[in-house]
Amino acid sequence: MRATAVAGVVVVIVSVVAAFVLPYRGSAVASPRTVTLVALAASLWIGFSANRDATGRLERIRLAFAVHGDEGRLLRDHWLVYMVVLFRLGMMLLAGLIVALWGSGPKFGMWLLILGGLMIVLTWPTTRKTQLLLGRARAFRNDD
Repeated sequence: MRATAVAGVVVVIVSVVAAFVLPYRGSAVASPRTVTLVALAASLWIGFSANRDATGRLERIRLAFAVHGDEGRLLRDHWLVYMVVLFRLGMMLLAGLIVALWGSGPKFGMWLLILGGLMIVLTWPTTRKTQLLLGRARAFRNDD
């Protein structure tokens, strides 16, 4: 999972560099303010609903673990949920790039990139989080 997290951080760094290196393109369809507001609304909805979506998926994984009891499968399923969360947070980065290139420019797009990057860093897998996941799943299964 940590390799996946490192890849997520690399995507954040590449996005930040791209926001400042790629030339501003402007939009022929909508005003920069409209592009910025739409990208902001979409990114905030996608990013902040990722937790709600992940919670539901993790609950189903916990219920499945109560039946099969395979910790390897539990961790693999958890990794798949983690991938979905990183994908959704990556959409926040994409929205930041859209703002930087077609919206109000890199100074405004950078805020979405920073927010998405911080949310990705907060999902960093740690030993404590893994032990907590296993402990809760075992307690749910009543194995202790």
